[in-house]
Amino acid sequence: MSNSPDAPYELGRAERRGSVFGFRAGQALAGAVGAVALVAGIGSGSSAGLAAGVVAALVAAGVATLPVAGRGLDEWVPVAASHLARVRGGALCAGASVQPGANGSMPAHLRWADGTATVVARLSHRGLRALAPEPRSLGESLASWLRGLSSAGAPRWTVTFVTTTGPGRSPHAAPWVDAGMHVTSCVAVTAPEPVRVGDALALAGVEGAADLGVAGLDELLASRVTPGYATILGCDVAARWHLLEAPATVHAAFVVEEWPMGRVDEQVLAPLCVSRDRRTVALCIRVEELRAARQRTARVRTAAAADGQLIARGGFLASPEADRDADRDATRAGELAVGHGSMRIVGAIALDARDVVELEAAAARLLADAASCGVRLRRCDGDHRRGVLATVPGWCVP
Repeated sequence: MSNSPDAPYELGRAERRGSVFGFRAGQALAGAVGAVALVAGIGSGSSAGLAAGVVAALVAAGVATLPVAGRGLDEWVPVAASHLARVRGGALCAGASVQPGANGSMPAHLRWADGTATVVARLSHRGLRALAPEPRSLGESLASWLRGLSSAGAPRWTVTFVTTTGPGRSPHAAPWVDAGMHVTSCVAVTAPEPVRVGDALALAGVEGAADLGVAGLDELLASRVTPGYATILGCDVAARWHLLEAPATVHAAFVVEEWPMGRVDEQVLAPLCVSRDRRTVALCIRVEELRAARQRTARVRTAAAADGQLIARGGFLASPEADRDADRDATRAGELAVGHGSMRIVGAIALDARDVVELEAAAARLLADAASCGVRLRRCDGDHRRGVLATVPGWCVP
């Protein structure tokens, strides 16, 4: 956290640099195949062979350079293959269940198939800074708590911040009143054994956080599907390419491709978390081991330096984006060298709707809200099953 009162946080850039001249392995392979095909066509000595080589080279160049719906063609191949091979029916997560607490020493929790447990605590605050100064103090307390989790010897917990939005309810005595919207904020901690999240947050200065009981967890999971169809984890779903179908609802998932650049404040994602649409915004934060963070940063800087040398020897000019990323990577390496921690953030957003028309309208509003706060989203086409599961408290797709 910086000393600036306006924008005290800075998000790191997404690291998607390839290993060969900044290209991904699929792009490099497609380019190599195209070059080999072109050389083979030229060496064949026939016009048909030359034409075939040129066509193959053009196709390979298209695969390597042309993006489709935010992804390269080389990235779509494994997505399509996994969509065809993966089981697309049945429960969203058959091995998960809600477990009650034991004798007051263990809180109610979600037990996953791998044996880990997730405890969810609901936060109590006014939401927007325009209503009260609470968001700033709440953000500072949560940031201090997360910094403590990144220190040496701290427990290796996976923390997920979950915000659900949806239409409100009109008072029974005045049904003509605008229902407004309903927003719920939660913190989920996943660990080998259940953790009392409310007590941990209270020690960090976050007041008003209370662990959800069995009824609260069931309500949180059941609110995403039509009443009478169990919960989002237990009801039968069918994974389509463009969405996920439940018995009486449809769902779509998005992941954060690019975070806002520069310094931000605690309200940076407010447009995504204030809506009448049924959204679930999940931010999963995992502490990265310091040695692994240093090695990863060193690899990124080495690859960038090698690319810069090759570009300079070829007589090309370096891009301003490359210089900016190099400066940020050097700053990050210095921070890690003096012992600062590293955290990895995965952002996922799911939309719940009654039909496809309502879902697509909500998706258009979501993309507009994301653009207003500087976030670039990618729809999880071909993988909505895992995308929706990533928005369940405590679960994250790495």
